[in-house]
Amino acid sequence: MRRLLAGMMAGLVLLAGCAPGEKKPDPAPTAPTAPPRDLPPADPAVDALVTALNAQDVGTIPMVKAASEAQEEFTTVFAGMDGFYPTVAAAGITYGEDDTAVATLSMSYDLGLHGWKYESQARFNWVTDTWRLDWAPTVIHPKLTSDSRLRHTHKEPRRGAINDNEGLAIVEEGTLYEVGIDKSTIDAGQWAASASALAKALKIDEKAYLKKLEANGPKAFVIAGTLAQEDIPGSVADIDGTLVREITAVVGPSDGLAAPLLGAVGAPTKEMIDKSDGTLSAQDRVGVSGLQLRYDEFLRGVPQIKVDQVGRKSDGQADQAFEEQTLFEQQASVSTAIETSLDRALQAKAEKVLSKQKGLATLVVLDLKTGGVLAAAQSPSGGTFPYATYGKYAPGSTFKAVTALAMLRDGLTPTSTVKCPANLKVNTYTFGNYSGYPSSALGSIPLTDAFKYSCNTAFAGSDVNGEQLSDAAASLGVGTDYDAGFTSYFGTVAPGNAIDLAASKIGQGQVTMSPLGMAAVAASIGSGQTTIPWLVKDHEAKPKASLSEAEASQLQTLMKATVDSGTGRPLRGLMTGAKTGTAQWGQKGKLETHAWMIAYNDDYAVSAFVEVGDSGGTTAAPLIVKLLG
Repeated sequence: MRRLLAGMMAGLVLLAGCAPGEKKPDPAPTAPTAPPRDLPPADPAVDALVTALNAQDVGTIPMVKAASEAQEEFTTVFAGMDGFYPTVAAAGITYGEDDTAVATLSMSYDLGLHGWKYESQARFNWVTDTWRLDWAPTVIHPKLTSDSRLRHTHKEPRRGAINDNEGLAIVEEGTLYEVGIDKSTIDAGQWAASASALAKALKIDEKAYLKKLEANGPKAFVIAGTLAQEDIPGSVADIDGTLVREITAVVGPSDGLAAPLLGAVGAPTKEMIDKSDGTLSAQDRVGVSGLQLRYDEFLRGVPQIKVDQVGRKSDGQADQAFEEQTLFEQQASVSTAIETSLDRALQAKAEKVLSKQKGLATLVVLDLKTGGVLAAAQSPSGGTFPYATYGKYAPGSTFKAVTALAMLRDGLTPTSTVKCPANLKVNTYTFGNYSGYPSSALGSIPLTDAFKYSCNTAFAGSDVNGEQLSDAAASLGVGTDYDAGFTSYFGTVAPGNAIDLAASKIGQGQVTMSPLGMAAVAASIGSGQTTIPWLVKDHEAKPKASLSEAEASQLQTLMKATVDSGTGRPLRGLMTGAKTGTAQWGQKGKLETHAWMIAYNDDYAVSAFVEVGDSGGTTAAPLIVKLLG
């Protein structure tokens, strides 16, 4: 019975709440947006506050209390914000009958991926014919109090690894240790002795380290070296003033392995920050070159960013009684590793082969079956610029492989007769063969002989036109721009007048190629299909041209003859097919020679390049023998 009565009463209440025709209560009154009585609008005062907040200088505007105190509090509130301040805009004014005005302020911070936005309020009083700001911390944030401030923290997620073709990290985030002298912990008279002892222990340049020590201030920590823990000599613990400081860094099992390809990690440039739409700050660590830069979004992930309301310090001590609370937070996201085609052992061996090479030299090795870059190494003089994949050089006679394809498409075969005179005049320029070209191979000879002995005049004087040359290059993976997912250059084939066209057909003139591009030519011929090298899995480029099985077979005949009995004989027993090349460059009267060799076998396609060399057979070929022999 009680339940029945309760149900009936509830029904009556519901009916009463929505009885038809009943007058609803008036909505809450809104504050007026016009000033009371004859007071002037507060807009100029609000605009002055907005300008002052954006300039981080509130000490110059009229206030109810001393403006200097407001400025001091403003500085305290933002002391822990690492230089982050809001962009402030006015969002409306309402007025009270007690000669007050309340301005709504829109606050926007460039923090995280989407920024931090909120509204606060600033109260103004009409005092002595002026609207004066009644300063309070709530002007900055509605939750701030006189005993709290803002604190910004930024924590990077663990950076993703760059893996080799077996899924093992080549570089990943790890721990290193900075070892140096902390000058503030020992007497000035002891600085030099400790620095000398540390330099000797770490086997670094003693004079250079002493000079560095002297150039820094009396309280500086002067780093002598950054090392893995196992590389720190135990003796450094006995040197007065030595400090060992742990840091997080992107490291690899071998210092500098494939550095021009993989790139480096560091602080973002101002240009990077400006273009990031607020997603980057000076506190971030980002990729600044190579794959680290190209795939930074995946490798870096999203950092954790927080703004907390914390207690202010009193007499140098934080207010322990204040309960901290988070006002803004961007959660960190997990970074992603990237998988590459690199063969760690082959890359290391290629770098070792080139380690004592004078001047610039490169080795590029491709997987013949997949086109993956197994190694791309360069000599120490190349530094960290990716010459192996992005250098631009005249390819010389290695480019005759391209011209040969155009000649085959024009109706010739490897056994067709071509003319190989000692000299060939094209308009005002006379082409000749290289010094040492066999006189027995002059005259009317098979195309195979012209190719294997590298007759300049036969190829320069062929009927191939510019369009045919460009099309042949595209079918061998070069002369066409590709975004292959890494820093790469696939060459330019754009012959101009008759002389330039003739020069282009022997890999000079306006033709330029990278060592990577010429490895692609060897790979296309050896594999029987147009090959575009790739380095990062799932970021491969698709060919824009094709090579037929018959064309590839004919080119293989020419390349094999070069190894068996031509200029590629130094590679017999190691490579199946090859082509040598030289190209002159530099100022007239001071010409130097590029030396090239491209080759393939059942497993690899390779290019060897020496910027200043003799010939492909004597200068470039030995590098391939050392690498794969």
